[in-house]
Order: sequence, then structure tokens, then C-alpha cells
Amino acid sequence: MSEQPKKTVVFNPNEPTSGGNFLGHIWTSIAMTFALGIVACAIYPTIIWVIAQTIFPNQANGSLVDKNGNYTTKDSDAVGSYLLGQSFSAPQYFHPRPSAAGNGYDPTSSGGSNLGPLSDKLINGVTNPATTQPTTQPETLAYDGVRLRTIHYAVDNGIPFKLFHAVYVKNADGTVTLERKDEVPLSQFQNKDGSLNDVALVDAFPHPTLGNDYPAFTRTVLIAGDFGTLIPGDAVTSSGSGLDPHISPDNAELQKHRVATARGITDDEVDALIQAHTDSRQLGFLGDPGVNVLALNLALDQKYPMPTTQPSK
Repeated sequence: MSEQPKKTVVFNPNEPTSGGNFLGHIWTSIAMTFALGIVACAIYPTIIWVIAQTIFPNQANGSLVDKNGNYTTKDSDAVGSYLLGQSFSAPQYFHPRPSAAGNGYDPTSSGGSNLGPLSDKLINGVTNPATTQPTTQPETLAYDGVRLRTIHYAVDNGIPFKLFHAVYVKNADGTVTLERKDEVPLSQFQNKDGSLNDVALVDAFPHPTLGNDYPAFTRTVLIAGDFGTLIPGDAVTSSGSGLDPHISPDNAELQKHRVATARGITDDEVDALIQAHTDSRQLGFLGDPGVNVLALNLALDQKYPMPTTQPSK
């Protein structure tokens, strides 16, 4: 069989190719960029905004509520949001979990403490030392810590506990032995007005000490124990965002007697409101049940208002 002759392809620079020319691609890209910008940055957000404001106006505007616990879209009527926690400290209100967001539930400083589970600051707290220059200032509390929060929670909610001076001995082989525990009256760590002396407590807690260079030492520290009930973790630790609006049902249960006593009502009446404002697991299996603190406190003010002028939160 004879071999077929090869065809020679000659490129003609003046003949347009199937891929188009360079300037054509540039103008097409510019046109598509503007078109997508208009769709993605104007048309689509506008459609979503109109749908949200028409069908979900409350959720789209931050789930704001007024003093009666009703949703509102007016900032002037809003007392808070069901999505964000806020501070309550008066005895007639349920208290939220601690917050590491700025100066307590500051939505512009959302975040956790970033302290590890073995952090001395997280567990025992930190104080600012006394100063003499440029002015004389006493020692102050810089960070409360889990131990101090636990004691405050127990005192606020009438949970019995004991304080002990624990005497530890470090042996020559490096091991540490608890030699004895001596009970200490709480009054030793209270101010004249009966409030807790936070600085004295934090200073007495078992902070790590530099004793590794010595063959042995004896050390006395303050610990709390013999609590009348287990204290929930969310009562003494902050959430990852620092803005969690919920507390656990166990936390609410331990606070209800204090709230009932302050308002002059029964524990059962408070318990009914707790149940009504407990959010169940999402989709029935995600997360844990939680009690919305703001919703619960607003319901308390609505149904069982204080007989005198409402104190500040």
C-alpha cells in the first residue's frame, strides 16, 4: 500500500481562531465581573433582605425584645436580645454564667478566656499587687477564677460548704502529702459588711510555688470542700463566645430558691417559669437543654413584680 502524502498546515495570523482574540477576552472578563458584582452585591442581598424583613422581621433584626418579653423591631423599646446574654446580679433575678467578653457580656468583645484547664489564673484567680507609685493603691482583684466563683455561687444560693486550711508537705523524693485539713470559718474571709474578701481568698488559694530547689517544705493553702450539692460547670465557667444567653436547667434549679425568697413567692411558682423558658435540644438531639436567662427574668417581672421600685441590674 502506498503511503499517503502528509498535509501541510499553514498558520494565517489574519484569520480569526476559535478561541477569539486577546482583547475580546479582556472585555468579556470585565463585563462578567461587573455583572456578577451587581448580582452578588446588590440584587441577591436585596432579595434576601426583603424576604427576611417580610417573613422573619424579628429574627432578621436581632431577636430584640421589650420589657414585656415581646419581640420588637424598635431599638428604643428593646431591653435586650434573646440571642445575647447580659449581666444580672440582683438576688431577685437569675444570674447568667460568667463571661470573658470584655467587661462582661460586651458583644463587641466576644470570645473566651483562652486559658487552659490547668491555668493558675483560670483556677485560682489573679490580683493586681498594691502600688505606692505614682499613687498608693491597695491590692485589687484582676481575675476571679473558678475557685472564687464557686464560693460566691455557693454563698449567693445558700449552698452549704466548708473552708479548710490544707497543710501539704513536700517530701525529699518530690512527692507531696496532705498532712491535715483544719476548718476555717468563712468570717475570716469576709469584710465588715459581710461581703466576701475576694483578694484575701485569691491570695490564700493554692497557687503554684517555686519550691523545687528545696528538698522539702511545708505549705498551707485554702481550699473549699464538703459542698451540699454539686455545682454545675456553667455556673463557674464562661462559654466560648462569652455571650451565651442560656444556663443549664441544673444551674437554674439551684438559683430558684434565692429568686423565690427575694420576690416573696414559692419555689414551685418559679419552677413553673423555668420550665416554660427552657429551650429543648435542637432538632431533638443536638446540644443540651438551656434556660434563656433574659426571657426568664422578664417573665418574672411580668408575673411577679417586685413590690418596690425595680433595682438596677
